[in-house]
Amino acid sequence: MKVKLETKKTSLRLSKDEFQTLCQKNRLQEEIYFPGEKCLKISVELEAVQFFKFEDNQIQFGLPKHLIQIYKPNKAGLSLQFQCDKGRIHTVIFEVDIKKPPLSSL
Repeated sequence: MKVKLETKKTSLRLSKDEFQTLCQKNRLQEEIYFPGEKCLKISVELEAVQFFKFEDNQIQFGLPKHLIQIYKPNKAGLSLQFQCDKGRIHTVIFEVDIKKPPLSSL
């Protein structure tokens, strides 16, 4: 799972295997450990209503289950809009890595 944070956009990219796991189990979680015994938890869940939360040491993505179930991975990904305070919009781009592995790794 790769998460890229930008000012007005967050990109969430899953591998093909991670995407399959998410579709089968409706949840995917990863923990990233940092010095000082700090940990960032990232979770992706398939839900009826989309949400995006960033609280304490956890980032939670609630992706709309009905869209993910019919989603066919492509280069454009799936763009989801979230309303922030003061009228600002934050976009989450959901992608599945569709690149073929390099020939040297086969």
